[in-house]
Formats: sequence, C-alpha cells, structure tokens
Amino acid sequence: MDFLRRSMKKIIIIVIAAIVIIGAIISGGYYWHKRQNEPPPVVVYQDIAEVDNDIARFEPLYKAGKLRWQDIYLLGVAYMQKGRVADAAKILEEVVKLHPNFYKTYESLGMAYYRMDDIEKAVSIWEKVVKMSPQTVHLEDMINKGKQRIELKKRVVSLEQEMKQGQVDWQKKFELAILYIATKRVADAKTLLEDVLKTKKDSAEVYDVVAQAYAMSGDFEKAVNAEKKAVKLKPKDENFKKRLAEMERVREGFKKGEYHKNRQ
Repeated sequence: MDFLRRSMKKIIIIVIAAIVIIGAIISGGYYWHKRQNEPPPVVVYQDIAEVDNDIARFEPLYKAGKLRWQDIYLLGVAYMQKGRVADAAKILEEVVKLHPNFYKTYESLGMAYYRMDDIEKAVSIWEKVVKMSPQTVHLEDMINKGKQRIELKKRVVSLEQEMKQGQVDWQKKFELAILYIATKRVADAKTLLEDVLKTKKDSAEVYDVVAQAYAMSGDFEKAVNAEKKAVKLKPKDENFKKRLAEMERVREGFKKGEYHKNRQ
C-alpha cells in the first residue's frame, strides 16, 4: 500500500508539473505572438534632431541584425523624415517581407516611391493596401493624384517626341512648358517659355505661366515683372491680379529676410 501511495503521489506531482509547464508554454507563446504582431508606436517628430537620434539609435542595431520588424519600420520612417527616401524604400521593403500584414508599411513604402518619382510603383502599392485594409481609404486621393501624374508624364513624353521630329507649334511648346512646371522641371519650362515668347509676346497667359516658372525657381523679381505684363495685357483678369499681389508680397518678404528667418 505504501508503494502504491508513493507511486500515485509521484504521478500526481508529474501531472501537476506537466500542467504548469504546458500552461507556461501556452502563455509564453501567446505573449510572444502578441509581441510579434503588435503595431509600432506612432512617432511624431518635433525637430530634425529627434530624427537623427532615432537613426543613430536604430542603425547599429539594424546592421547587427538585432531589430524587431517594428523598429526596422521606425528606422524606415526616420529615413523618410530625413529625406533618405531610397534608404527608406529599401528598409520598408524588408519590413513587408518580415510582416506583410501591417498596412502602414505599404502606405510609407508607396510614399517613398512617390517621392522617388516612381509613380507607377507607388500607385501599385497603394492600390494593394487599399484592398487589404479599410483604414487606408484616405490613400484613394493619392492614388488618383498618382494616376494623373502618370498621364502627365505620358503626355510629356509624347510632346517631347513630337518636338524631336520638328512637329511642334508654339501651342504645343506652351502646353509642354506647363507640364514641365506641373512635374517640377522648372528649368526646362523656362527654356521653352523663352522660345514661346518669341512668337507670342502679346499673350497674357504666356506671361502668367512665365511668372509662375520664375516664382517656382525663387526669382520673384522676374516673376513680378512677368506677372505685371500679364496684368497689363489683361487688366480685368482678377486671377492675374491676385497672383501679382501674392508674388509682390513674397518678394517683399524675401527682401526683409522674413522667409530666411522662417527657415532657420
């Protein structure tokens, strides 16, 4: 009987120990899974110094292979804030492979490609994530803007090909100049507009676009002069008058150093 009692006692102890171990394994697995899938914290940088601090903190750990996917994502976000968009894209592509279900990675990755002017890839990524998560409905606007930019780029290519073949009149040169401005190719726009002005010195619309090109390049003196010519040719056009007033205001601000102070 003593032997039987001792055997039963051992069995009970073993069973209890097994239950405890299994419980610990299940509990540990749950918390590990939760930790692996919890989203990264939302980061709002107050200044560039905070961005630099995060990059300095994360980069060595990333190179050593010691970062969780959440922190790799945050490194990608810091790169984006720093303007290192190519590095951001590379990092975020890695996060997609490590954890493909986090929608914000696709959102940031698409923006990286958008800023690298790979609009087709950006739109493709955003379209994918919009289908994946209802929390990304706001990206519909960016998708539409991206598609518009793709069409603009196609039109630019078409007009450039026509120019090479010598089949472009001043109207198409003017259209191409406007498209250059829309795609931030301001220097190319100004070159074309100078050519257009040789033919259309009496066009208020041309001078208005010339003014916008100079304004985009930061030459507000020339921008104001061009807009004045537009207003002189069409004195009743309220849009021209408003743009002239705004350009004069900005020009005076630069002269007083206001914009320089704001950038410090």
